[in-house]
Formats: sequence, C-alpha cells, structure tokens
Amino acid sequence: MSYMNSELAQAAQARINALGMPKRNNELWSFFPVHKIPSVVDTAGTDCAANGAAAGGIVANSAAVECADFGIAAETDIAALLPIAKSAPAMKKDFAAGETEMGLIKSRDDFGHSIFNIGKNAKVSLEILDNKVEHEIAAERFDINVEEGAELEIFFANPANELPLQFRHFVIKQAANSTVHFSNILQDAGIGRISIDVDLNGEGANFDYRSLSVLKGSASKHQRLTIRHNAPNTVSSQFARNLLDEKSYVSYDGSVIVGNGCSQVNSSQLVNSILLGDESSVSVKPVLKIYHDDVECTHGNTCGELDADQMFYLTSRGIPAETAKKMLMKSFAKELFLPLNDGPAKKRLLQVLASL
Repeated sequence: MSYMNSELAQAAQARINALGMPKRNNELWSFFPVHKIPSVVDTAGTDCAANGAAAGGIVANSAAVECADFGIAAETDIAALLPIAKSAPAMKKDFAAGETEMGLIKSRDDFGHSIFNIGKNAKVSLEILDNKVEHEIAAERFDINVEEGAELEIFFANPANELPLQFRHFVIKQAANSTVHFSNILQDAGIGRISIDVDLNGEGANFDYRSLSVLKGSASKHQRLTIRHNAPNTVSSQFARNLLDEKSYVSYDGSVIVGNGCSQVNSSQLVNSILLGDESSVSVKPVLKIYHDDVECTHGNTCGELDADQMFYLTSRGIPAETAKKMLMKSFAKELFLPLNDGPAKKRLLQVLASL
C-alpha cells in the first residue's frame, strides 16, 4: 500500500471526524480564534481531493511514497491531519549522506505534504514559499528526518499577503549530533498557525528556533511548539520577537519535555514583544515537563513599548521621530537573526528586514 492509496487519506479523515472541530478548551488551540476555522469534519464521506505539492530548486519524487502511518491514530492536532486527509501524493526528497543542497518548496494548492530525509552529515537549506492563491483554508505538513551529524536550516520570510487562514505543521526527528536551525519572519495580514513537533532522539542533537512577527491591522499569528528531549546531552532554544501594531495579536505556546534518564539537557525559551498599538496584544504560555534533575531549562517573557530614552536620544540629534522608530524596530528585529551561521537563511532574512 502506498500514500497514493486512499486508505491513508480515509484514516486521516476518520481521525479528524473523531476529534471534531477544535474548541477553545483544547490545550492545542487555547489562544487560536477557533470560530474562524471552516468545518473540516466530513459528514458525507472522505474527501480525497488531488491537489498536491511542488518543490522548486530540488528534484522531488511525486510517485507513490512507501506507506507510513504518520502517527495518525494518536494524532490530536487536526492541522497535522488535514494535508494527509485532503491532499494528493506526498512530495518526497532524500538527501544523500554528505550532500550539500539548497531547495525551494511551494505548495501547488490548498493542501500540501512534503517528506524530507536528510542523510548522515548532509548540509541542506530549505526555503518555504507561500502559495498566494487565496483559499478558504490552506494547510501544509512537513515530515523531516535528520540523520546523524546532518545540518538543516529551514526558513521562510514571505511578503505580506491577504491569505485568510493558513496552517503549517512540522514533524522533525533528529538523530545524534544533528542540528536544525528553523527561522521565520511573519508579516501576513490574515490568520496563521505554525505547529512544530520535535523529537531529539540522539545525544548531541540541537534544535534552534527563531521567529519574528511584524504585524498590523487585525493580523493574528499563533505558534505551538512541542520539543521532546529523548536523549541526554541535547539542546533546544526558542527565541521569538514580536513587533505588533494596531489590533494585531500573537500567541506563543512552547512546551519542552525532558525524558527520564536524559541528563545534561539544556533548553531555553525567550519571547520579547514590543506593542506599537494601543490594541495590540500577545499571549505566551511556556510549559516545562522535566523528568530528570540534571538539566538546565529556562524560560522568559518581556512585553513593553519602544524605549523612550532611546527615542529621545535619536530625536534629540535631529533624527525624525518616524525614522527613529524604524531604526529601533529594525535593530530589535535584526538582533534575533545575527547569531545564525552565514548562509541562505541568514542572507534572506536580513534582506527582508532591510526592506521593512
């Protein structure tokens, strides 16, 4: 049986039907405007629309993918199930051991599913582009397996658009001494949700997440991360910054789970927000579940306005107030990405920041 077989799609749709539509009391969706989600519960039978996904810059295999259950039976997040229930065959790409490659990924239609296997000691950079055709709801899923010693950077920094509702779900599994750098800039005008499940399965695995939201109007962006430290001597870091104007809203829900016997784990989470509008707002919920005492896990959250002393310093030297404001905003944003290694991700993200 392959992923082209409708049985897997039917299983995913059946799981969605069993879960029902998200409600505010669901921990996964506590900050999300769930009333904005159109019904995806199928009361008339499974919809197996053939929409598909596309890959640019790499050659992806769109033939039948060897069947895997993708955790359907235990999945509790409909955003992870939708692309399987509704899309065409997955796009699959295997990067050979030691390979160095850059790829561009873009979904062709409403739903997309991409599978990447990053070979041992490979170095891969993947940029995700938006499908700008307006849909009632768009959902993408990415299953990424990172083998021993491999290094992956995955990033997106798409121009602002009017897409009403967009989900992106990532399942990332990392072997020993692998590194994943995940970075993004969010400036869309609609409602979006990024959900990420990370399993650090080997010693020395490192996951680094950096996200910048630059929002205005009534834009609403939501991030839900679950990072499982399943091996000792693993590292995870989450660093998010928000620049929120007018009525925009951001939520950040980050969970870290350290397994029993996983010593020498280092995990950090920091969310910094600057509210530029009187009606802008942010919600942050860090969750730590630690089953070993030899760990270092931290979290922090700050929220405020642009520094008045810095504004005074700049304007007192003849810099117009609006220019001074933009200078401080760019400095606040740029600091987030400067620690990244020189490469496609850092270059692209700093280019986007320069144009804001």
